[in-house]
Amino acid sequence: MTSLISIIMPCYNRAHDLRHTLHAYDTQTYSDPFEVIAIDDASTDGTYDILVQHQPKRYSLQVVRQDCNQGPASARNRGIQLAQAPLIAFVGDDIMPTSNFVNSHLAAHKQYPQLEVAILGKVAWPQDMPVNMLMRHIDGVGAQQFSYHFFKNHEEYDFRQFYTANISVKASFLQRANSLFDTSFPYAAFEDAEFAYRLANHGLRIIYDDRPVGYHYHYHTFWTFAKRQYRAGLMACRVVEKHPELASLLRVKKTRHLFVLRLLHRVNDSSVEALSKTAHWLEQQALYMGSSFEWQPHDLLDEFYLRVLEYHWRQGLIAGVFGDTTYAKVISYAYAVYYLGDFFRDFIPRAQQANVPVSMGSMEELNVKLALVESGIVKYLRKFWQAYGYRLTKEWLYTDQVPT
Repeated sequence: MTSLISIIMPCYNRAHDLRHTLHAYDTQTYSDPFEVIAIDDASTDGTYDILVQHQPKRYSLQVVRQDCNQGPASARNRGIQLAQAPLIAFVGDDIMPTSNFVNSHLAAHKQYPQLEVAILGKVAWPQDMPVNMLMRHIDGVGAQQFSYHFFKNHEEYDFRQFYTANISVKASFLQRANSLFDTSFPYAAFEDAEFAYRLANHGLRIIYDDRPVGYHYHYHTFWTFAKRQYRAGLMACRVVEKHPELASLLRVKKTRHLFVLRLLHRVNDSSVEALSKTAHWLEQQALYMGSSFEWQPHDLLDEFYLRVLEYHWRQGLIAGVFGDTTYAKVISYAYAVYYLGDFFRDFIPRAQQANVPVSMGSMEELNVKLALVESGIVKYLRKFWQAYGYRLTKEWLYTDQVPT
């Protein structure tokens, strides 16, 4: 009997928990055949051996190994090419399906038979894994990872919610759109949204259904998620390179305005070095403080995570917009001092007033560090403006408005 759904699962260095995931597909309540296509993306930890040795009882398992690590986009494309079923589901190797996972996806597509409709299932933290405050935030009001906190069942959402952790589409729709994932995205960030954006041009509709549930076995610390946010900002720039009309939506257009900070690369070397040291100090303080809050709930927690994770996203945007230019690092340093400096000046007094322990020095130390950097920059900019400011303003900003 032909499978009705092909489940495509990219795998990379997941040997420590992969057997549990494979076994979960054996416990499905759905009685008819279905297939799982596992693409090992050149793992180095025994993932491939676990895949080929597994003997499923309730489903067929295709295993493919990539010769070199190419990222999840390439792995999913291999799966799409191998899939034979009329429905295709995309999942992660860290997603543990509940027993009615397959049946629920099939039932949802029966309820929404339109060719262009994709079914977005629910992703939740498992009850048998510790969930820290950072993890609650990114899947809660922060929504930096998933926006389920704000979703309503059977509502329709846009291309940004094409979560390949748990989503299914009609194979014939993909064939009609003649679309695959773009393999130029090296990280697991925005490659799924970019794919969905192209599909949206062919009529893709994403409907959320809370019945297919997958538990997300991926523990995050503040450090690991800050790195993820940086990469997301970097990959947002890759999306805009391909689709310039998304520059405002993904905040790339606003980031380009920071080009005026490139003036600072002409500041003397000692001032740039001081700027660099202060920027790194502020970023380290933010990371240490975010870590200290992981198991420490308080009223200012969501505000802290929103602001500091936004900072890391924007640093990724800065890296994506300005690349390897000579002034890119100076822009990054200056933004760190501006953004984190202002944030800490406001946050720390309120945290101290609320008896929230903060893992950094006193306000006096913060103000001294910022004052040393800011005074040097202000002196330089004042001199530069007096010498060149009016002419550069005409050339850069108001070429069609300022008379010569």
